Amino acid sequence: MNILKIISSPFRGIRGGLLFFIAVAAMPAAAKVKVHKQQNLNHWHIAPANYSGITPLGGNRYAVVDDKSPTDGFHIFSIRLNPRTGKVTHVSSTPLIGNPDGNAKADCEDIVFCPQDSTLFIAQEGTSTIAEYSMDGSPTGRLLKPHSFFTHDKIQHNGGFEALAYDTASQRFYLTTEMPLKGDSLHHIALSDSPFTIPYRMDAPELKRKAKYYAHGISAMTVLPNGKLLVMERELSVPPRYIGGKCRIKIYEITPTPSAPQLQTSLDMKRTQRAVSKSLLFSFTTHISRLNYANYEGMCLGPKLDDGRQTLLLINDSQGGVKNGPFRLKDYLRVAILK
Repeated sequence: MNILKIISSPFRGIRGGLLFFIAVAAMPAAAKVKVHKQQNLNHWHIAPANYSGITPLGGNRYAVVDDKSPTDGFHIFSIRLNPRTGKVTHVSSTPLIGNPDGNAKADCEDIVFCPQDSTLFIAQEGTSTIAEYSMDGSPTGRLLKPHSFFTHDKIQHNGGFEALAYDTASQRFYLTTEMPLKGDSLHHIALSDSPFTIPYRMDAPELKRKAKYYAHGISAMTVLPNGKLLVMERELSVPPRYIGGKCRIKIYEITPTPSAPQLQTSLDMKRTQRAVSKSLLFSFTTHISRLNYANYEGMCLGPKLDDGRQTLLLINDSQGGVKNGPFRLKDYLRVAILK
């Protein structure tokens, strides 16, 4: 991959507010998905952290970012699954492989691996950049420039670059913000090789918005081997006394290929804009009162099982194992078997 071609202009040719439109629908998935119970990383003595993104490196190795790490960088996890059942059998982790120069304000939210160059790209909410790193944690100095309308003044506070995905077959990046841009009701997923974005409409909020902590947005994306894109919708609500807090996760599948008439419009998109069709693969809710609360922020493909079914790995952010009274948040991995 010639990454210089990608970074020579914002998302290589994306211009202004050109959009394509696909009729909105949320259809049930035809394929059955098996979702295993979440497994506590403390079982393998993995230190509590703020794990927010994960990407496969090949074999059992994965790069994982922590959005509260002391500098920009990543951990290398080894995650082994039972090849028949898909259950996690072992996890280990390296210490942080950090930028030698350090950037404590990076806020690393997601990460993808580019096997063609053996480099990693990290989406940083704190700096509103997507920076490339070598495997020793050193920045290469190259940046993936986001779509031209992802300007700092339009990104909502604490709702910036959260989800980054990479399709190794097409060498295409996908990027979006956690929350819609100011003045917009839809998310926009930008493609690195198209002058269009994918308008995406999240489900309506279902939890209490008046809370000590509340979030509703896209927290992760992953490209399937068939080129389709998985989108993680995350909504969490934690009341002042924590009891009753919930986190709701929904995984949708979309087809990211433009297939409808192109139309130029302004960022506010008016009322004529329609969103991409999406199909729900699976969903689940975790609860503080049930002692299984988990705020999932990272998602990537796992290995294929012996019978050919594809696994999906989800990792959660425990806020460093934050404690409230007798309850302490835990770091979990969760495995879904797609087909």
